[in-house]
Amino acid sequence: MLMACLCMWVACASAAPLTVAVKASPPFSFQNGDRWDGVSVELWEQIAEQAGYEYRFRPYKTVSDMLAAVELGQADVAIGAISVTADRERRLDFTQPMYRGGLGIATRTEASGWMTTLQGLFSWKFFSAVLALGLVLLLVGLLVWLFERKKNPEQFGGSVGQGIGSGFWWSAVTMTTVGYGDKAPVSAAGRVIGLVWMFVSIITISGFTAAIASSVTVNQLQTRVAGAGDLPRVDTAVVENTSGEQWLVGEGLNYRPYPNLEKAMRAVVLGEVDALVADAPVMRYMLRERETSQVLVLPKLVREESYAFAVANGSQLREPIDQAMLDIVPSQDWRLVLNRYLGADQ
Repeated sequence: MLMACLCMWVACASAAPLTVAVKASPPFSFQNGDRWDGVSVELWEQIAEQAGYEYRFRPYKTVSDMLAAVELGQADVAIGAISVTADRERRLDFTQPMYRGGLGIATRTEASGWMTTLQGLFSWKFFSAVLALGLVLLLVGLLVWLFERKKNPEQFGGSVGQGIGSGFWWSAVTMTTVGYGDKAPVSAAGRVIGLVWMFVSIITISGFTAAIASSVTVNQLQTRVAGAGDLPRVDTAVVENTSGEQWLVGEGLNYRPYPNLEKAMRAVVLGEVDALVADAPVMRYMLRERETSQVLVLPKLVREESYAFAVANGSQLREPIDQAMLDIVPSQDWRLVLNRYLGADQ
């Protein structure tokens, strides 16, 4: 009788729905009305269907709270934007990676306007482009003058300075395709130089235009922080108890901790800090959803990370979850899910 009761208890316990720890971390997990949605949620739903799991979601405020719940047996599995780190691996088991992302830097773009444009016009890059063009025009003008000074003294004669000046004027007029016609080479060598210069000018003027445009717009595209190397000299925000904070501590960098990503991002938008280190795909999704143009996430990651589900050490859930992931994640259907949430360029 005792054995029968024990078997019934075990059967009931095994049939109990799993507790799935989750926190709001769009686009991987977020509440949509009265239900949870997102990349991780859709993946878990497919895994649960394939493995025959019944489950219930239990929301938490932070990743640390979720992982602690799994470690203490208060939850069976934690899902969301959970990056795998060495410290977390020592405490828990992780499934197959569900997504490859990493830590990125969000920073404000520099203000643009007439002042920025004027700064670009008076920048060294602008003057160096003008100087390089002037030297090329002078060289071509000098060559034309050398060949034309005797055979075409009416247009390229006079003193050395006047002759070179005429050659410079001709090369500039030819390059810009103005075509005044007041000066033209008549010698065979001069005409060869003229013909070559006409074709070279197409490339030259295109390169010069690009250099000017770059010098004018570079400040509009610049950010205060260009990469991880700039973090030691700026104010950096991070969300408490995240892999971003662990990375900053490991790098010996100072930072301002914030309780959640929303407040940390708001600090960047308001200019309270210069940069934010957090999960790059999560920040990009947040900025895209809020249509925030004054902040961008730098394209280069400061550290690549794998996102996975967390289970307790030695959990029997890991093997069936891994098997389901190996079926789902490589599929084209799953690629469509990622594109829907993260965009086709993720």
